[in-house]
Amino acid sequence: MRKNTGCGNGHKKCPPLPSNEVAKSRSLHTDTFGVPFGDEEKTVVLQDVFIQSLTEADFYLPTYARAIKNIEKNVFLTQCKAIPVPGFPCKVKLFVEGFVHKNIQYVEEGFGNVKDFSIDIPFKAYDLVKLEKPVKFPFGTEFSVKDNVLQYRELAKDGMGADRCEFGSLTWEINNEPIECKLLAHAVNQLDIVHNFDNWGRFNKITEKMDITLVIKLTQKQQKDKKRKKPPVNSSNGYSSEETTESYPETSMDRFRRSIGR
Repeated sequence: MRKNTGCGNGHKKCPPLPSNEVAKSRSLHTDTFGVPFGDEEKTVVLQDVFIQSLTEADFYLPTYARAIKNIEKNVFLTQCKAIPVPGFPCKVKLFVEGFVHKNIQYVEEGFGNVKDFSIDIPFKAYDLVKLEKPVKFPFGTEFSVKDNVLQYRELAKDGMGADRCEFGSLTWEINNEPIECKLLAHAVNQLDIVHNFDNWGRFNKITEKMDITLVIKLTQKQQKDKKRKKPPVNSSNGYSSEETTESYPETSMDRFRRSIGR
């Protein structure tokens, strides 16, 4: 058994799996067949979302100020994740986190140089979002079945129970297309309240109340079938001039279940 020799430090990206022991194996019969999921893959716009965060922050300037001359603001997102709601393809739970980067210019006296001070103010916004177009999954379901949920057992030779030395299981894992986020625009409406005055009427503490509005585009790659023109109809008999048969095509999940014997 390999020991856990991790460094103990956090990683920003998901690291690869550590190396494991490799078992001896034998590859037997292989069967290959095509599984049509769609004629083309397109990026579909699910919804353009307006989401709001009301945030309050207290911070101190490095020195006392007589007046604030200007405050420049920029919004950056550190997380934007949409989680589908099971059973409701047109709803997602949206988790947004980020910060407002501010560059504050102020003066200490009625004359002299203008000083700069930069600070980042974190914010969060979580909400249930209704989509204009539904989230889609390649096999009609977003969930995998693992951890040996479906088990196969055989009868023991004495007929008195299950054979403990021969058993099997069925699991499958579905790799869903993620919902992507893009920050299109933002607006920050703020109110500044100053505190902590010295004997000359200068201050060094600021309380900011911010109304942060974000415009986020949610998209997902989906399999699409091209629209095909209907064959011309023969006016004499009312049927298509081409030989057609009425059929009900399988869904992607039906093909997948059939391929694994379900």
